Amino acid sequence: MTDPFAFLDLSLPMAQRVAALDWAVTPLGAIEDWPPALKVSVAMTLNSGFAQCLCWGPDHIAIYNDAFVPILGNKGDCLGLPFSVIWHEAWPSIGPIAAKAMAGESTFIKDFPLSVLRDDRGMEKAFFTFSYSPVADEAGVIRGFIDTVVETTDRVRFERRAAISNRELVHRMKNSYALVSAVVRQSARRAATVEDLTEKLLHRLEDMGQAQNILSLHGSSRATVTEVLAHVHRRLDDKGCRFLASGPEVSLTDKQTFALTLAMFELATNAVKYGALSTNEGRVVVDWSDQRDAGTRRLRLSWTERGGPPVTPPSHHGFGSLLVKQVLAAEFDGTVEVSYEPAGLHFELIAPLNGA
Repeated sequence: MTDPFAFLDLSLPMAQRVAALDWAVTPLGAIEDWPPALKVSVAMTLNSGFAQCLCWGPDHIAIYNDAFVPILGNKGDCLGLPFSVIWHEAWPSIGPIAAKAMAGESTFIKDFPLSVLRDDRGMEKAFFTFSYSPVADEAGVIRGFIDTVVETTDRVRFERRAAISNRELVHRMKNSYALVSAVVRQSARRAATVEDLTEKLLHRLEDMGQAQNILSLHGSSRATVTEVLAHVHRRLDDKGCRFLASGPEVSLTDKQTFALTLAMFELATNAVKYGALSTNEGRVVVDWSDQRDAGTRRLRLSWTERGGPPVTPPSHHGFGSLLVKQVLAAEFDGTVEVSYEPAGLHFELIAPLNGA
């Protein structure tokens, strides 16, 4: 008696499942009655190293290999089911492609987007690179097609995120260039000597580098006000014990992080040189709150210096003042007030947080 399973490599798990299935209850009929073209096609599919699914007959009855199983996700055992039933949610998109294959036309599509249902989370957007290749019998009649597929969802998502990141990087570089240009121009106007100009430029460029470091550590996540002030605290070294910062976790956009870091560094530098931290008794208190009212959020952040030398308003406003007042207010779409009180400088930022 001829072995009806001779065409199957039963060392393959999926070949064992093919042999165990009662094909008599499917449109393909009993396995011992399968035509030679079907058996050869099944053997080729099961032995392929690529994810493949053979769809046979007008109902596109599916016979797939082990590599194809991950493509199905949690759809369960789909062996012997019509391809249109297995992928019913995507059939409006792939049905016409299957029809072309049954008409003898091969199709290759790269990174084809499909909304598929593969687990309990519901529909998901996935991407596939696949080919539908017609399969003919010994008389040249098209009897089915082979779907050779590679899921490319992770790669497509990565490339799209990378493209967005690249655009953001270019935009950030342009902003940084504009800011550097402003630093150079403003510093040059106020510098008395070349040495003074060099010191100011190096100092502010270092601040910009620190701000970029905070952003680069986060990738897709956002920095917080707490982290920005922690960097300021570390920068103050031994004076950090007189720098007190407290407030809730408040996330910032990239632009807000960059602007707030530069502004806080500027205030800290001035406090060390001329303000509260220039004496042994002075201190700086920074506090902030996330105020919520009627569905809106608002950040209120204050910087208060006490115990330093008497404060007088500056005779001129340089880049530091521009940075603290105008740039910061613009990036937060809020208001900034700086008061030169005799007891110590007071700074306050009030800005909406919706979407931050």
